[in-house]
Amino acid sequence: MEQLPKYRHLALLSLFLLSVDLFSEVDIAEKENRLDKEILSLYRDIAKARELLSYEQLSSLPANTTIQFIGSYPNRTGIRIRKFKVDPDPQNKNRIKHSEEKSILLEFNGSVLSKVEIQITSEDTEIEQKTRTKITDSTPLDESVNDMVIQFSGLDGSDSFPLSSLRNDSIKQERNDFKKEFYIKFLLDFHSQLISISALQKTNGNQNQKKMFKQLNQSLGY
Repeated sequence: MEQLPKYRHLALLSLFLLSVDLFSEVDIAEKENRLDKEILSLYRDIAKARELLSYEQLSSLPANTTIQFIGSYPNRTGIRIRKFKVDPDPQNKNRIKHSEEKSILLEFNGSVLSKVEIQITSEDTEIEQKTRTKITDSTPLDESVNDMVIQFSGLDGSDSFPLSSLRNDSIKQERNDFKKEFYIKFLLDFHSQLISISALQKTNGNQNQKKMFKQLNQSLGY
């Protein structure tokens, strides 16, 4: 009979730990839901890049940036934007020590964003290491973000897995960390880049119009 209080304490402790775990899982799920909504909102904002497909030629781009259209004008179906970063060797200015390329591919089915693909390629010439990561979301406007596929290749081999396979519980929140610390920041970076590209086209377009009208007015002088 003296053992009953001990068993009672153990039962209460187990019940408490179970309720803590359940609360943690609910909190983690709510956090993931918020992150998913932020990603979907960024997708909708980034999809406004479709207006760039209507330009026959882009007049200006930010530094270290290139653009590749998918398809031929005026029937383009997508756009890939690349950003480059190159670090020269301090001992030899003609030699590259480290380089990195980041890109985002946006494909459209009509006016609807149908695919988002991001790539990061990093190369270190000192240790002759090259790594490539590709993340593909083939259904960017559905409610599920966890069906995107991550592919990685490097010196240690290659791997491919869906985002849903990452652990997301009270011990490890790999999925939430990936979304918050990497994916959302990557999308925000390219969202800012797209705003800059669009602004450059409009600014240069206005300048060209002013030059045209100035030339027309000058032609009235004779």
